[in-house]
Amino acid sequence: MRKTELDLCRIFGCLAVLMIHAGADIYHEVPLESVSFLLLNFISTAVRGGVPLFFMLTGALFLTRPALDLRRFLLRHPLRMTGLYYLWSLLYALMRVAGGTLTFGPEFLFAVIAGHYHMWFLPAMALCYLFLPPVHAAVHRGGLDGRYLAGLFIMLGIALANCNLTPDPAPILYRFTQNFSLDYLPYLGYAVWGWHLSTRRMPKNTLWIAPLVYLGVTILAARGNRWYSAYRGAADGWLFSYFSVPSFVQATAAFCFFLALGGRDFRHRDAIAKCADATLGVYLIHPAVIEGMERFGLCITRDAPVLSLLGFFALLTVLCFAAALVGKRLPGIKRVL
Repeated sequence: MRKTELDLCRIFGCLAVLMIHAGADIYHEVPLESVSFLLLNFISTAVRGGVPLFFMLTGALFLTRPALDLRRFLLRHPLRMTGLYYLWSLLYALMRVAGGTLTFGPEFLFAVIAGHYHMWFLPAMALCYLFLPPVHAAVHRGGLDGRYLAGLFIMLGIALANCNLTPDPAPILYRFTQNFSLDYLPYLGYAVWGWHLSTRRMPKNTLWIAPLVYLGVTILAARGNRWYSAYRGAADGWLFSYFSVPSFVQATAAFCFFLALGGRDFRHRDAIAKCADATLGVYLIHPAVIEGMERFGLCITRDAPVLSLLGFFALLTVLCFAAALVGKRLPGIKRVL
């Protein structure tokens, strides 16, 4: 049965990602001593818990299932994430060619393999999906064919490692292996944490305690980021890491808040579900929408950075969700969103 509270959590995480990317540049451009930096620092810090939520949702959705159809799971999730990564990397590389910043040749192939700056999430999620079956077997005390674990070892431990044993440096081959680096594996911990929280019954007071915790840790982390930026003499996201304690607490508080909404009679369940289903498409297209907005002169200004950021973010959200929702209705496009 579909859980609307988890759909709302996914939408919240998506909005956080849009704000992260919308405000990334202006955060480093305003004077440190200005009120604008104070507000931008708070906003930028407040949305850092959004990315871990997607991994927590993955754990809540798949590790709670009594059984996994392994073949179907691998085809629909890690393989699909990998396919989307290379397809959209190709599209973004072609956009760069059309814009005159890239030419066909080895550089083009490297750009496709490396992907756009925001595309790291897809192989990271694919890697976590690959390790979910062993975790599922562990938490449910079920059996798992040893050949699956052997296959993971051969694919990630042997095949990818040997891609980098060529006599001469092979940048494209090395970049390909980096896409599936085990450095992404700690995100699997967020999936397990999301599963663990989803098995707990959230008391009613979570609805006010969780936002207070979220706000409190955001204020403390923002002060830390401001102090470190002043120390360095330049804007710095000291505590922006998705594995920092503040980001972990933010993600946990937000996740618990949405879990506490479970069992309510939500209005517009279908509309919420459609928006949640569109979040992957929003994630995939939003850099292109940002670039298009900027080409039309819709930019965040240094004269009014906070207000223009909020306006830019609002318009970006509307355009991305509108495009994704329309695309999900088109037979030839919905498969790649």
